[in-house]
Amino acid sequence: MIIDTHAHFYFPEILDNIDEIIDNAANAGVDKIIIPAVDLRTCDVILELTSKYEMLYAALGFHPGDIKEINESEFHKLETLLKENKVVGIGETGLDYYWDKTYIEKQKEFFRIHLELAVKHGLPVIIHTRDSVADSIEITDGYRGKVRAQFHCFSGTEDELEKIISCEAFFVSFCGNITYKKFAGLGLVEKTPVEKMLSETDSPFLAPMPHRGKKNQPAYVVDTIKKISKVKNIEETKLIAQLRKNAEIVFPGIF
Repeated sequence: MIIDTHAHFYFPEILDNIDEIIDNAANAGVDKIIIPAVDLRTCDVILELTSKYEMLYAALGFHPGDIKEINESEFHKLETLLKENKVVGIGETGLDYYWDKTYIEKQKEFFRIHLELAVKHGLPVIIHTRDSVADSIEITDGYRGKVRAQFHCFSGTEDELEKIISCEAFFVSFCGNITYKKFAGLGLVEKTPVEKMLSETDSPFLAPMPHRGKKNQPAYVVDTIKKISKVKNIEETKLIAQLRKNAEIVFPGIF
């Protein structure tokens, strides 16, 4: 069975069709889905969903693209929510230099607070690194051996990849964009050992071929896995088994 470690289920287009989307996932062989939050509002939405649907699990945190309007005091509320049932991770946290570079220092400060919470509560972190992989690595270097981490939708350099996977508890995941004709990062997929990969969709974004142009959903993770199996020259069944084993290491709370 397949685990989608990253799907944003709080968007209206998903909430309005959630029963169908969950059925599609189950029919595709997906049995567990982790939903990362971006702010306190989505934390509440996610916790309500995880209480209703057996296959859904929560990761709670503040997305770097959303922290401009978030106060540090909100971490007190976040920490209380980490004790709720089916919370299996912290995030989506990290750094994002693509949309706005005017508050980089606040991003770094909040990222470190998330990492400290991960250490305190024994939870893994889900890390966003858009145009910011080098700084994300620099910050997480201080937490090697202290936290488990997923560098989601990875798109760094081969040198950055090597630095990440050299840590036993750090893993990377790739999204549906690796199936696109003009995707230039297949070398990263090729260089990543399957023992250091996780499966994800980043729904509703980055739908893989042949679904490009549609809203992504967990059922489509099978198409990304097919692409990885071809690039890595490994049987799909063996790849799926390894991806699940890796998820057990990073997210033991879903098992």
